[in-house]
Amino acid sequence: MQGGSSGIGYGLKYQARCISDVKADTDHTSFITGTLSLKEENEVHLIRVSSGGTELICEGLFSHPNEIWDLASCPFDQRIFSTVYSSGI
Repeated sequence: MQGGSSGIGYGLKYQARCISDVKADTDHTSFITGTLSLKEENEVHLIRVSSGGTELICEGLFSHPNEIWDLASCPFDQRIFSTVYSSGI
């Protein structure tokens, strides 16, 4: 394919259901994503696109006890995010 661009990828340990942009990070293109595993400890990954736009960099990795159904970043503080999950009760 002429004039096309190659994509970049990022691997997670487990399957993910949701991804959200980090709205308060005005200096970088950043996302958070949460995994969805029934049997293992889940994770929230903070991912940033490199300045050259050629790679994805994990800026943070946070443990989460339950499968993550949805998540959102705080619109005014890039250090805060929330998750939605079911405790199974």
